[in-house]
Amino acid sequence: MKILIADDESTIRKVLAKTLAKEDYEILTAADGEEAWKIYDQERPELIITDWLMPGIDGVELCKRIRGVNREGLQPFILMLTSRDSNKDLEVGFNEAEADDFLSKPWHRVELQARVRVGARTMEMAQKLERMALTDTLTGLYNRRALGDLLRIDEDRAMRAQMPLGICLVDVDHFKLVNDDYGHHVGDQVLRMVAETLKGCVRAGDHVGRWGGEEFLMILPKADIIQAAEVAERCRATLAEQRVRTDDGHVVGVTASFGVASADGASRPEVMDLVDQSDKALYWAKDSGRNRVKIYVESADPDLQRRAS
Repeated sequence: MKILIADDESTIRKVLAKTLAKEDYEILTAADGEEAWKIYDQERPELIITDWLMPGIDGVELCKRIRGVNREGLQPFILMLTSRDSNKDLEVGFNEAEADDFLSKPWHRVELQARVRVGARTMEMAQKLERMALTDTLTGLYNRRALGDLLRIDEDRAMRAQMPLGICLVDVDHFKLVNDDYGHHVGDQVLRMVAETLKGCVRAGDHVGRWGGEEFLMILPKADIIQAAEVAERCRATLAEQRVRTDDGHVVGVTASFGVASADGASRPEVMDLVDQSDKALYWAKDSGRNRVKIYVESADPDLQRRAS
């Protein structure tokens, strides 16, 4: 766990770091609020110990900024150090700065360690709950909520870096027949096998998740349409070779259809439009006989042709 210590007094920073170094923490230090904000923006530490009074950005403003960028995400635990002890000051710290805890100066080593352990345990539990909320329980992949967040993040990175972004929708062929013929427990085995296969075939930095039912989504940063199609074809071919053995000795093989789209350049579509394009390509793949990869091409889109006419 990363802990950021922000205090304009070098002696206090050193004592805090030395006290916490005995625990299994990665310690980051900042000499003022401005430096602390920059470190937080880059490193995203899970626990922050900040002095209230610092030049430039003080502890209250630092807390506000950190809380502001995490409104929809996991908030770090903030422990504020202060010599202020009036009810009014504490009200500002808790309500305005939204600090999680306070430690009065001068602080005792044992009390500091205890407060930090509480914060660390709080963050570990919050992270566990967050992972559960973002994970598909059957396959262990990202769920649809997590994929939505990742789509927005990768869209923003692609636009800032002027890099392509590939999207691939995957649908297991004739999955209903698997459930009907072998039962839902075998269907669950098949979905787990598909998940492991897709995860093992994508590149480092790619994301794979369960979009819903027997449908999966692959997010492929920096992949143009050719590169995205190559990833999809590798996944398709590998999946076609896999088998699931049932408890009664049957061997079940499945295939999947893949729809690929990619955005590049200044006229790139919005990311959910890109997902819709991959969905259309997936439909073309299934309509063409399944177990194949189709790429989205605007000139082949009947909806665009009808609008043009």
